Amino acid sequence: MVKLRILFIVLPFHLVFSLDDQKGCGNKPADVEFVLDSSGSILFKDFRKQLQFTKNLVDMFDIGRNKTRVGMVSFSTQVIPEFVMSEYDNKEDIKHRIDNVRYQGGRTYTGDALHYVRTQVFPVDGGRQNVPRISIVLTDGMSQNFEYTIQEAAAAHAQGITIFVIGIGNKVDKKELKAIASQPTDNFMFMIDSFDALQSIKNLLANRTCKVPPATRPPPTMPTISEDAILNGDAHCSPELSIELKMAVDTAAVGIDNSKFILRFIADLSDRLDLQQSHSKIDTVSNGCASQKLGDITFGSGHDREKIETTFMKNTQGISSMMRKMRLSFSRNNRRKKVGVLFMGETLGGNEYSQALRETSRAYYMGIQLFVVGVGDRVTRRQAYFIAKGSNHALFAASYDNLDFVEGPLLLQICKLKP
Repeated sequence: MVKLRILFIVLPFHLVFSLDDQKGCGNKPADVEFVLDSSGSILFKDFRKQLQFTKNLVDMFDIGRNKTRVGMVSFSTQVIPEFVMSEYDNKEDIKHRIDNVRYQGGRTYTGDALHYVRTQVFPVDGGRQNVPRISIVLTDGMSQNFEYTIQEAAAAHAQGITIFVIGIGNKVDKKELKAIASQPTDNFMFMIDSFDALQSIKNLLANRTCKVPPATRPPPTMPTISEDAILNGDAHCSPELSIELKMAVDTAAVGIDNSKFILRFIADLSDRLDLQQSHSKIDTVSNGCASQKLGDITFGSGHDREKIETTFMKNTQGISSMMRKMRLSFSRNNRRKKVGVLFMGETLGGNEYSQALRETSRAYYMGIQLFVVGVGDRVTRRQAYFIAKGSNHALFAASYDNLDFVEGPLLLQICKLKP
């Protein structure tokens, strides 16, 4: 008689889960965006280990135009889009492009990277339908702005974006990583001791990525943002309604040096407004014939500011002429809220002031909300208040190089506008 011996092996729960995660996931499609920390706290050799880890993950995906697509951004002080998902449809081209990603150095602006992924990579009204939207974030440290980072992470989660986060080393902020990761954090957050340990989690990460369900498309929402965070320059905001914003400046009157400060102010303001989220747009109106759409310029990423400045520098026309030009530049047949911002640098003479007030009345009749930014001690505040139709719509800076002090208050006013 043959005796049958049976051996039962009981595995801990976490090991069972890990074994299950090691299974292949077939050809299930997904959109995956890698977000790599390229800040100065990471050694060059360790940055290259991030790139090798990313290549190894790409090898584990079923890459194709109608299968899994991969994109990448790197971030430090700036966010750099390395390649977009639609650019490559085979593994070898993707890996070759990853090999050519450059190390940046700089500070850790994780919030800006999440903002870019949310608004540019995975916009609410774009991308493939019924496909998981996944971001894999690698970082070795705390972000420069904790509040803004968790704000952007919350907005990404609300938008149906699944975020895996990998914290590397002993300088990471566990609280911040938990806020970035999707829920439950045990599935979407990894903490490892060194860059050499990245390879130990690649199989687990790849297979958990494959298990992410298709993204749902909720209506655009933004988490609650404190007014102090906006006023202090620590947060972006989205207008409560769709706006058409015109920024009018008599550049010939203020001079080329001051115009550069105004241009930087407009660029910074546009960067902090979530235009795509609210289907809004910003144009500039100056002495020249052309209006430059700021929404088409990526400020801080190689745009030609000198060319824009040259376009601005024409013959001076006066405040009332600038107001008229701004008023007539608004689109007549759209439902966006019309908002005009006018820069003033001096007291207006009697005739010019009277004409400016007439333009204010015409703008009001057209439904245009005016704001005035007065610069320097030559501006008469009473005139600014009357042109803006209210003291709360007139803001003042001591000089053109101090315009950043009114950026937060103006941003907050614009974002809180009502129909």
